[in-house]
Amino acid sequence: MQRHSLNSRTIWSIVIASLVVVFACVWSGGVTSAQDGTKEFTAAIEKYLALQKKAVGTVPPIGKDVTDAALIANHEKQVADAIRALRPDAKVGDIFTPEARRMITSAVKLKVEGKEGVDAKATILGEGNPKSPESATPIDLSVNAPYPIKAPLSTVPPSVLMALPTLPKGVEFRFVGRNLILLDTPANMIVDVLPNVF
Repeated sequence: MQRHSLNSRTIWSIVIASLVVVFACVWSGGVTSAQDGTKEFTAAIEKYLALQKKAVGTVPPIGKDVTDAALIANHEKQVADAIRALRPDAKVGDIFTPEARRMITSAVKLKVEGKEGVDAKATILGEGNPKSPESATPIDLSVNAPYPIKAPLSTVPPSVLMALPTLPKGVEFRFVGRNLILLDTPANMIVDVLPNVF
């Protein structure tokens, strides 16, 4: 009887130790995956911004004090055309790589799901979101597609922005419905798309 009790304790000790090892591996794997996703995303953004800088350099500059909407739109189109010429084969996932996609999707879902995420989700899907019922301007969710001037820009809640990688000047995160886009601000152009992020 004593021996049976000892064996049971030994077995339970082994089971518990195994579970601890498994959970530790899963947790550290998740951390590593998030770090890898951030590194991949940051590297892709830096590469894109170098290309953006090169494209902007080929376009006649526009003065900072210019307020004429037509002139601004024309300049954005010239920059966008120059970028398209430098990345003609651009496709979904060039910047939102698989690792980056997993990391960003997890971060967004963490901030918009459950009771704590109600306000953030409402802000994202609210009237500023171009896929909301109030928006009448269709958006082509293709890489290198122009972002319509008349379309509203969604608000990205601070809680979501803080969970995402910090973006340098020249690109922004925006939502179109439940899709996350990377928007090139000088070109007013969609750089990449992460469909159905939540």
